[in-house]
Amino acid sequence: MTPSNGIGMIEVRGGVMLRADPARESCFTVVHHQDDMAHLGDEYPPTPASQREKLHTDFNNEIQSLEIAAQTLVDFPDAPWVLRTELARQCWDETRHARLCLIRLEAKGGYKGEFPIINQEWGVVCRFDSLAARLAVQNRLFEGGSLDVLQELVGMWADVGDHDTSDVTDAIIADEVRHVGFGNEWLDEIRKANPRDFLKALAAMNELGLIATALAPAIESEMPHDVAVNNEDRARAGFST
Repeated sequence: MTPSNGIGMIEVRGGVMLRADPARESCFTVVHHQDDMAHLGDEYPPTPASQREKLHTDFNNEIQSLEIAAQTLVDFPDAPWVLRTELARQCWDETRHARLCLIRLEAKGGYKGEFPIINQEWGVVCRFDSLAARLAVQNRLFEGGSLDVLQELVGMWADVGDHDTSDVTDAIIADEVRHVGFGNEWLDEIRKANPRDFLKALAAMNELGLIATALAPAIESEMPHDVAVNNEDRARAGFST
């Protein structure tokens, strides 16, 4: 699938087509595969450099989430007003999250552009041309997964004595619960009102598995172990237990 408004696409490894990168300041080095990221190691406790890399990545990820929500508002102007309001509020939330991550990065001596960035989440989500697919992939799957990862990071930052970043991460989770929640709520509305559109969400999730396989990094991820499921916050976001 490709976006209907003609915004460009790029081909990345494995022949996968993603939406072209959003604009970034000239200080950033933008890469298109996870193997080209810094990957400073998974030692525990994390080194000062790997802590900065994590916050640098989180900063750009929050920017991507903002851009995805904003682009969805642009691409689907006829979406129900209540849903558009939720997406607009998400833009505000993600803006605050990005700023908080940048503040913590700078507090550790880091700076924008210190490490490469990748806009893969944007490229994957915004390649889909249906609202149901966007909500399924971004809000239900990607942000739903972030509930698990962020909960682990709350503990990681506390373990290394950085309680300020731990508190920031915990606050971000509270907002993400709502982002996942309204995605689940509207997917259910779509399922009831227009099963054909809901099938587009199911097709997108199936396609996402193929994309993930093609883009899988040769280098182990920052968290190679199994991340514990954050059942409590997932339940708050509307997942069944």
